[in-house]
Amino acid sequence: MMAELFGKATGSCHGKGGSMHIADVSRGMLGANGIVGGGPPLACGAALTAQVEGKGAVAVCFFGDGAAEQGTTHEGMNLAAIWKLPVVFVCENNGFAESTPVGYHCAASSIGDRAAGYNIPGVTIDGSDVVAVYEAAGEAVARARRGDGPSLIEAKTWRYYGHFEGDQITYRTPEQSDAYRKHDPLQTFARQVVERGLLKQAELDESSRRAEKAVEEAIEFAEQSRDPKPEDALTDVYVAYR
Repeated sequence: MMAELFGKATGSCHGKGGSMHIADVSRGMLGANGIVGGGPPLACGAALTAQVEGKGAVAVCFFGDGAAEQGTTHEGMNLAAIWKLPVVFVCENNGFAESTPVGYHCAASSIGDRAAGYNIPGVTIDGSDVVAVYEAAGEAVARARRGDGPSLIEAKTWRYYGHFEGDQITYRTPEQSDAYRKHDPLQTFARQVVERGLLKQAELDESSRRAEKAVEEAIEFAEQSRDPKPEDALTDVYVAYR
């Protein structure tokens, strides 16, 4: 959701897995790189471009709690603060980086508190709360577009599954995972919009029904489709930029 709020985005390999390597330059998504903590300096470059062009674009750098310990992350935030670059640093803290508890590798009680060291705003929020994320992101982007410089957002979240396929997840207990699943962001958001009168429960139920139907139809289509031809193996794998 965050990527949809901003003009430009960049990321780094941070030990969270997931969709970190998605890139679409036409939509301002600059993609990722294979170096933990490599994103912040790149975000500064994108933000400097935005600052020079003066079109109101904002660079956003996503990284995990593991990458928060890299020197490049500190250097990037320090440089952005000095030059008042329009960039938002977003630390998605899942508590374990790849497989190391955050309390073992991070001396700070809150990564968001590190913003004070660069004289920029910093906030720690519940990453599973869509409304909290939206409000924090909106404020940080507005600040950047005013020319007031960068911000740091620490979104505390959770990785439901392992870092990779086959990960035995020996670094946390099943009880921890079960407890956190009660904080499902979709369920939290559904409760919020009903409580605020933005949607009715019947509308949410209908939305869920349509989603389930779409998934079932997709599965049925895949099962009934012919096997792809060998020459189609590279279709939609690489993008040719003109």
